[in-house]
Amino acid sequence: MEERATAPHRSPPALLPPAIARLGGFAALALLGALQWQRMVADLSAGRALLWVLVAVAAAAALLCADRLARRRAGATLSVVPLALLGAYVSAGLDLALLKPRRLDELGAGLSHGAEALANVAMPYRGADPWPPLALQVLGATLCVAAALLAFWPRTQRTSSAGTGTQTSSAGTSGYPFLALALLLILVAAPVVSMGGTQPVALGAVLTALTVCFLWLERLPLRPGLGIAAMLALALAGALPLASAADGEEPWFDYQSFAEGLGPDEPLNFNWGHSYGPMTWPREGTEVLRVASARPAYWKMRELDEFDGREWMGGDVRLGGTDPELDLARNWEVQAGWRETLRVTLRRLQTRDVLGAGTSLAVQDTAKTVEPADDPGMWQASTEFRGGDSYTVKAYYPRPTPAQLAESDAGADQRRAADLTLVVPVDFEAFQGNPGAPPIPAQLSFAPFQPHGGGDKPYARYPTLVRSHDGGVALRDSPYARTWRLAKQLNRRAATPYEYVVAVNRYLQDGFTYDERPSDPTPGRATLDAFLFDTKRGYCQHFSGAMALLLRMGGIPARVVTGFSPGGYSKTKQAWIVRDTDAHSWVEAWFDDWGWVTFDPTPAATPARSQIAALDRPAEESGDRGDAAAGEDGSTSPTGGLRPDLLGPQSGPGGAAGGAAGGSDAGPAWWWFALAAPLVLALAAWLVARWRRRSLGPAAALDRAVAELEAALRRAGRPAAAGTTLQQLEQRLGRTPEAAAYLRALRAGRYAPSASAPAPTPSGRRALRRELASGSGPRGRLRALWALPPWRA
Repeated sequence: MEERATAPHRSPPALLPPAIARLGGFAALALLGALQWQRMVADLSAGRALLWVLVAVAAAAALLCADRLARRRAGATLSVVPLALLGAYVSAGLDLALLKPRRLDELGAGLSHGAEALANVAMPYRGADPWPPLALQVLGATLCVAAALLAFWPRTQRTSSAGTGTQTSSAGTSGYPFLALALLLILVAAPVVSMGGTQPVALGAVLTALTVCFLWLERLPLRPGLGIAAMLALALAGALPLASAADGEEPWFDYQSFAEGLGPDEPLNFNWGHSYGPMTWPREGTEVLRVASARPAYWKMRELDEFDGREWMGGDVRLGGTDPELDLARNWEVQAGWRETLRVTLRRLQTRDVLGAGTSLAVQDTAKTVEPADDPGMWQASTEFRGGDSYTVKAYYPRPTPAQLAESDAGADQRRAADLTLVVPVDFEAFQGNPGAPPIPAQLSFAPFQPHGGGDKPYARYPTLVRSHDGGVALRDSPYARTWRLAKQLNRRAATPYEYVVAVNRYLQDGFTYDERPSDPTPGRATLDAFLFDTKRGYCQHFSGAMALLLRMGGIPARVVTGFSPGGYSKTKQAWIVRDTDAHSWVEAWFDDWGWVTFDPTPAATPARSQIAALDRPAEESGDRGDAAAGEDGSTSPTGGLRPDLLGPQSGPGGAAGGAAGGSDAGPAWWWFALAAPLVLALAAWLVARWRRRSLGPAAALDRAVAELEAALRRAGRPAAAGTTLQQLEQRLGRTPEAAAYLRALRAGRYAPSASAPAPTPSGRRALRRELASGSGPRGRLRALWALPPWRA
């Protein structure tokens, strides 16, 4: 007698075992995310990212093995979590010794500091502070491991079976794939948000393809047919919105805006004088102001134009008044391209000083009463500015090229005579032969620069003695004797003032180290002299103060300026975002043809929290050579005297991207992965499918056909009642010879297999589809096409 009912439903053989399919999809997607995340730390190898993924894959495999244990499943599963997190910790490069109880505070403080810094630094991180990159690596490795734990965490499932009631079983690959996917997408998206990408369409296509593989590869049948094509179509469709989001003006998550709300609400005050002690400026990453400007500049708050023998300080009103033109070259109006308009908005800064750039010509659009300050080109308000105040500054900011600077004299303009003076303490005992006498101040005036040290000797006046003397003798008996010898040595090698500036800058880059907590000088040594010869360690105050000292000794008018470095440019806000960590000190040197030109001798390898690179900046207007800048090494650079590391992309010669936006830092690892991953996955799927088809044989094909028939009846709205036999289906749907032959072949192959049994044919399959659509109109035909597609499962 023929069978009474169809055999119990069996799922058709899958392309890959579920555990292997999900593990492969997870590994590929995690590797994509890790390679993207690795871009956020400069010079971090792709091997480090691969190590994070290997740890995550090992954690996933451990969960799969733990789920197979009968009695100790729960304990083994829970033990995987701490081991996996420990693996993430080690793979991030952290020292195991920090896990000792007595050093946990050090570990927590370091990671907390690094995490706070991430809200303010530009990517990829290139600073000297080790904690921000360690925090990034720990976060990347932890995201990989957490995603693996979620994707493969065993869940107890309840299944029902006829006659036996409800049964409980554990599915090792059930997990929480969508939660895991969210973490993996963070790995990919966070670098795109902070740095952008050069090929957003390619990234979107690969990301979507791997997402589809991670979620649905385990569900593909052994003969996927057009299923692979459908997955590729999904990848292409998903690539378009992802590309739009990655390449758009608005980021997916505006981490800058989020970071702007992290700082304290109280206003900040800065002491703009020099002290050369440990750094005491606010260091909270708080946004202090915004500057809407077409080009970046050093934002000036105070000029320190007098040296009292120890440190640079602000002077009194200069002879001639406070007219801004006294601070400009005589033909300054010819260079119209150097005029700037700054729209300043204060956020958390409390000050009477008006922020400017170069020489501020006028201050407009302010509710405060503003008047000239002590120095020409500087302005102050009658009452303090606070958060929310704003104003517009018209400024003149010279940006001459090295060639233009090389053709200019320095110091011949009599208006700059006061900027060629220094006060140094002179040993009165050596000077007068008076034992035990304290040092006396000497006011030194230096002659304008002459090629190869051919200038006149400095002139020394002693106010307390009402007499004058040879300045060279005074310097020889002062704490700055070595500095004076160095200035003369550098001067003898220079044919032009600009060559001397470059020589001083090169000296300050050779063997000097940036240090925000420099050691005190040896007793009896002047701080800047000790910095130049003994310690060679300091921060921006030391570098700018020493450079200005050497420039004046060489006959070039110079002054120290304090304020802020450019900050980071925000496209969404159309302004430079300046934070308290951008507080800085630099030098302005006078060239008779061009005026005050900005130079920054502080090394580029400073902690990123104090030298924030710009995320992006507006395209500079094309103009004459006056828009270019004096590079510190003598090369032409459109930086306006600003160090390239402070400018971000397009800051180097020829507008080459500097890497702050990260678009060019994708690296060969990303492109290798983008090209190889889909090919490797496709090849592996083809090889496994071919092997499984051969191993399962013809019986598996008939099982798939029967399962497909059951699913087609449900999809077409004609589900078979319980107990329906294949023979009954043949009588019901076999109204055409081809459809009847197709169902007869299924029945014969399933229950009476033999070598001579007929095989189901494509024409019979098409006839069966027509039977499913019979009497349902166009909509029924479409539904039947969906229920029984042209390709086989």
